Amino acid sequence: MCVWSNKMLSRYILVLIVGGVSILATGFIKEGVVQSTEPWKQFPKLYDYDDFDDCRSENPGFLYCVVKAHLVENTSSVLWQRIKEYSSDPRHYRRDILEIGVCLDRCVSLTELTNNDGHNAQLAEKCAADRVQTNYNLNSTTDVLNCISAQYDAHSIDTKQTVFNYTLLSMLVLITLCTVISNRKCIFSDSIIVKAFSLSENLKKLGSLNSRSRQDLLFLDGARVLTMLVILLCHASIPMIRFPLKNPENKEQQFDNFWFPIALSGNTYTVQIFFVIGGIVLAVNFMDHIKSHTQFKLSYLLDRIINRLIRLVPVYAFVIFFQVSWYQRLKDGPIADRYKDHCTENWWTNLLFVNNYINVREPCLQFTWYLGADFQLYVAGTIIMMIIWRFPKLINAVSYFMVAFALLVPAIVIYVYNLDATVMMIIRYIIGEIRELEYYLKVYVTFESNAGNYFLGMITGILYHQLVSNGNKLDSIKNFKSMFLMSAVFFISMNIMTVFLPRDHLEHRSLLLAIYGSLLKMSWGILACFLIFYLSFRPQSIFASFLQHPIMLVASKFSYCAYVVQYTVVYMIYRNITTPIMSSTFTTILFTSSVLFITILMGLLLHVCVEVPFMTLLKALVEPKRTKTISATVEQTADHRNKNGSKLLR
Repeated sequence: MCVWSNKMLSRYILVLIVGGVSILATGFIKEGVVQSTEPWKQFPKLYDYDDFDDCRSENPGFLYCVVKAHLVENTSSVLWQRIKEYSSDPRHYRRDILEIGVCLDRCVSLTELTNNDGHNAQLAEKCAADRVQTNYNLNSTTDVLNCISAQYDAHSIDTKQTVFNYTLLSMLVLITLCTVISNRKCIFSDSIIVKAFSLSENLKKLGSLNSRSRQDLLFLDGARVLTMLVILLCHASIPMIRFPLKNPENKEQQFDNFWFPIALSGNTYTVQIFFVIGGIVLAVNFMDHIKSHTQFKLSYLLDRIINRLIRLVPVYAFVIFFQVSWYQRLKDGPIADRYKDHCTENWWTNLLFVNNYINVREPCLQFTWYLGADFQLYVAGTIIMMIIWRFPKLINAVSYFMVAFALLVPAIVIYVYNLDATVMMIIRYIIGEIRELEYYLKVYVTFESNAGNYFLGMITGILYHQLVSNGNKLDSIKNFKSMFLMSAVFFISMNIMTVFLPRDHLEHRSLLLAIYGSLLKMSWGILACFLIFYLSFRPQSIFASFLQHPIMLVASKFSYCAYVVQYTVVYMIYRNITTPIMSSTFTTILFTSSVLFITILMGLLLHVCVEVPFMTLLKALVEPKRTKTISATVEQTADHRNKNGSKLLR
């Protein structure tokens, strides 16, 4: 039997972290290594853009179009043959499809320009085709993607934007007045509205760390923050794959590195930690409730849903309102339309929390698919816990069902739909939209495929609560450290095996890949459960102390707001770049740090100005009803006892 000390286990966890960082560091080092053969130097520019800002400044009546040129096959051309061979690799960009930004002033005389969009489009296509022929001696067929003229910024403010402006102005005025009244202790300072919208009061709440009901699980707040930051950094860099690059071969080299599938696995499954934490918190809080409320009440489900909606909807609706009104306007240059949002048409799917099923290919706030899945899992998890509450003897059967669900459902979905085992970052597939991938649509965002790790979190929460309630410690679990080690080995093995996955999508179903895909996703949940279980009994360990540092606990309060607003920040930055960029480590750091800073700032503002005020106000409106309901129940119980007592006396 293997016996570990706490120091040994902490060192092992540190080795895992250092190993992961080393893999990423190796990748960054290799990023600058140029292969011995550089065929792309002979190829046409994949993104050949005229300078948009120069085009706009040189002529007040400018016209700029982005044209897609499809090279026509020419078997007699050596260049064409090399392009065709190179493009056959699914991890390479298709070099037979070029994107050309055309400033029409530079290829035709101003007298040829008209206000007829169709004629201008034909001119742009001719300019692009002539450029390809002149530079590379190849013919092409062309399609105009979009055109920008001098009237680009000449749009008047519409009704939606006006309403948003007045809404925002009203909130700012209300916050200012309430803050002044609260600080000066005026006659209305005790009003619920003043307390809700006072900025000083909300900042005090932000800094308060005494509101947590369970001090033993404080580190989970820090775990949420850390996970959110990792996801945010990933989301900040993903759009660069679809952005016009001056050196697209850099991305191709990254995709060919041995470490890339492993890093991609982390990018794909980090969100599973959110689901595990959600399941644990739900189970522990519910077990606390059952302990103090032995009488089963179906109304508890509705009560939990209302509380959840009070927390989620106000900020969510505010950000969606911005997307519907101003997001479409705040853009610059010919590249902006590459990143479209569909809140104008599909905002309702978000507010009904079904955006991970309905209109998934045209989402509003794409990253918020998680909120839809998490809300569905919260409702399903609460129903499961209520079944355990009503029928305690079914707890083991329900636990077995959840484990079986976690293992079987993702494998079945992958096999039935003939999907890849995991997200395959193959340029051929993601150059358009990652949300077009079948794996993304059928597995990544759906309730049933993410329920497994949420259920594993619930089982972990139930076991932890029972252990603590009985006064037991971690040492009372036989072979826990050995099982922890096995989960870590299983996790590492599953992720390393991503290196050996097929380079392209298989035509036929594979049961082996389906099982592997399920185990890979499950490995993240299993390791997260063991790690959280361990840290809950070792709050003084270095990692747990870091996660429950006051800074992390404060940041956790506005982490939800940061998550909701991240999509807006990420794409607002990319939508205002007017020229192709160089792909490099420096560029990646520059973009991700900008996104990180602005997102955290906006998340903080949304928390103190929208989330806390409306939560305070809405809970104050709901609580009196609950109080009356509880009082009525108490009175009915007392009346019932009095009647029974009178009968006995008779």
